[in-house]
Amino acid sequence: MSLTCRPCCCSALSRARAGGLAFRCLTSRWQGDWSIAGAVLCLLAVLVAFPLRADSRPELDLDIAPELQGSETDWRAWVDHAVTAVESVGGRFPVPRVKVVLYAGQGESTIDHGWVRRKSPPEIHLRVAPDASDTELLDAWHAYHEFAHLLLPFAGNRDIWFSEGMASYYQYFLQARVGVIDADEAWHRLVAGFQRGFDDPAGEGERLAELSPRMWRQRAFRRVYWSGAAFFLRVDHRLRAATGQQHSLDSTLAAFARCCIEDGSQRWTAQSLINRLGELSLPEVWAEEYQRVMQSTAYPHFGDAATALGLEADHRGVRLTDDPASLRRRRAIALGEAYP
Repeated sequence: MSLTCRPCCCSALSRARAGGLAFRCLTSRWQGDWSIAGAVLCLLAVLVAFPLRADSRPELDLDIAPELQGSETDWRAWVDHAVTAVESVGGRFPVPRVKVVLYAGQGESTIDHGWVRRKSPPEIHLRVAPDASDTELLDAWHAYHEFAHLLLPFAGNRDIWFSEGMASYYQYFLQARVGVIDADEAWHRLVAGFQRGFDDPAGEGERLAELSPRMWRQRAFRRVYWSGAAFFLRVDHRLRAATGQQHSLDSTLAAFARCCIEDGSQRWTAQSLINRLGELSLPEVWAEEYQRVMQSTAYPHFGDAATALGLEADHRGVRLTDDPASLRRRRAIALGEAYP
């Protein structure tokens, strides 16, 4: 069996910016298809070139259901891959220890469900298909979404738009940052998510602040999740546009991890989190975008980010333009690099 790579595969790119290391690993392929083996080779090249701080890797407690233990799948390598993806946000994992529990799924999906328990240490639970291939696991967004939740404390059920929006915003970008997909594909998947938010019939015409606490009862998951993701897109763009390399959503979350990630005993809301995140970056950006959320109906609003990032939305749907400047900005966000 031979390893074939694209030109410059597994090359690491560094860019100095507040909040730590940004890297890009180009796609590695094993006999033309993604596998955990190829992904690990790519990640090893990045870690050798730009090692993370010694304290960046969390202590990982992996609990694998008996139904999964006979599988040929390397479950730990897959979980480690998701951990490394989250470390791209500031160069370290946000918490020192995490427990991951894998159950055997009952449906046909590669991963049919995932959730986080905010304990000490936090727990990530995933229901996976016992026969899932390495390729299918790497391509599924669920693990990246659940691990991304650990970048911030839970904002509470009334503000579920905030917690789920942040994880939804990052899930595809994290895949791009560890080479599972490229930056363009990450944006196409993100835009498809925004489209699901627009198309969700549940909660249509309601204000997001009022719909969020009723999300479970009204089954308005897509509308709430992707309205929240658009909030983080607007904030990320505005931080980058206003400060160049000084601030971004990445750098702000990294600063929060250094100062404020605790053992879960403190209760947070979207408002208290926004206040603290603003203190760590640009308060007016967070405050203004929060007020927009509180006053707006529940659907993905793109604001000034639409023009800057080449996002168009009308009765035909959400789509991306091919404007070169927009492409460069989109790539920077996806790969955790500074705005051009």
